Amino acid sequence: MAEVSAALQDQIAAASVRCFRNLGYENVSVNEICKEAGIARSSFYRMFSSKKDVITYLFEHTDKNQIVTVEELLSAENDFDRMWIIGDRYISLSRELGVEFTAAMMSMTAAGEIDLLSLGHSVDGWFIRLTRNCQKTGVIRSTEPAELLGPLFVDLVYQMIYTWCSRKGNFPLRARARQATEMLADVAPAYRWSPEQLAKADK
Repeated sequence: MAEVSAALQDQIAAASVRCFRNLGYENVSVNEICKEAGIARSSFYRMFSSKKDVITYLFEHTDKNQIVTVEELLSAENDFDRMWIIGDRYISLSRELGVEFTAAMMSMTAAGEIDLLSLGHSVDGWFIRLTRNCQKTGVIRSTEPAELLGPLFVDLVYQMIYTWCSRKGNFPLRARARQATEMLADVAPAYRWSPEQLAKADK
């Protein structure tokens, strides 16, 4: 029975994301979610109390400990790129969920209903260690303490995602986030993205 309930919750959540992406969070009703999911309203309300409850479910079921694979991290050429791979996963997730859904999550975070920032800052320990390594090898030239600089990368990526949401997706999210993190860290020129890489980043 628990497996059936979990499958139904996932079905409703996936349908909700599709609706939010296509119609906008505020424009989606429970009826539209039910139609997209192919279920009755009673089935929806057995699993969730509201649209916000669906967002809470999706947030709570995001695996905070499997953000990237070991293979992805090993493929990076340096530790700054390893941090970028982790940060870019949040950018990719936001783009996958869509502007409206991501904006709704941000609004719920501001209202104290969920804690979206905790998802990003769950990797602070990694970022501090990787930042320290980059400072030792000259990839990062900033002399600010790694304990300060590492978590700031996360805050900066969230700021870029917020700007992307506020501009309804009309913003080069990935390129701006990469440029901003390079500037914040004072990344050595040899390790910065080229104009060509930046131009392709959001395509």
